Amino acid sequence: MSNVTANVVVFVAAGAVGEFLSRRLGASGYRLVVAGRDSKQISALGRELDALSFTTDVADSGQSGTAIEYAEDRLGGVDGVVNRSGSMLLKPAHLTTDDEWERVIRVNLTAAFWTVRNATRAMQKRGGSIVLVSSAAARVGLVNHEAIAAAKAGVEGLMLSVASTHASRGIRVNAVAPGLVKSAMTRRLTASEDSLKVSTAMHPLGRVGEPADVASTIVWLLEPSNDWVTGQVIVVDGGLSRLRGRVRVA
Repeated sequence: MSNVTANVVVFVAAGAVGEFLSRRLGASGYRLVVAGRDSKQISALGRELDALSFTTDVADSGQSGTAIEYAEDRLGGVDGVVNRSGSMLLKPAHLTTDDEWERVIRVNLTAAFWTVRNATRAMQKRGGSIVLVSSAAARVGLVNHEAIAAAKAGVEGLMLSVASTHASRGIRVNAVAPGLVKSAMTRRLTASEDSLKVSTAMHPLGRVGEPADVASTIVWLLEPSNDWVTGQVIVVDGGLSRLRGRVRVA
């Protein structure tokens, strides 16, 4: 990929996917603001990439807006914003508490709403690309995924409406919907050999996802050369949500 000169804010830049994404963007010439709640991790990543870092809670409307204002002030404008905020709750609805439900909605859907509200304000005159993260759980019924499925389905509906509202201003809005990806958040599903075998068998391509699978797709959606793509959910799930192959658990 050729070098790109553009300014991008990555919310929740720490973690397996966020760090891989930030490194790919930095290596490709993007000017970055890496943002997240863990100031130590975010600061270290910023130093590594020679990027700006900003400690923030993307699920807080004011903090999210301040992070984008910081990028505008320090970089001269914002061309791309990524929101990777997400959580995992594997419980049926009848066992989910009020607090658990509210947290899932806050971290996944509310954070996405504040992101698009603040990002579109910053992009009114220059256009740009916004990428949200959904989940395969929003597209196929998975056992005990009620809360996360509802939240991520909301993210996809939000993405479609915002993409329509701002298309005339050259603002592109898309989402990536991963299957199970190896990360700290999914460790309980991938740590043991038995659970990993079951999870692998659910994906027709015969493996669970790697951080690079998701990050590479986000990079593609940010690239200015792909400026005729908007309102899309790019599913990166090894065939989980669309295909039914032979399920073999050795």
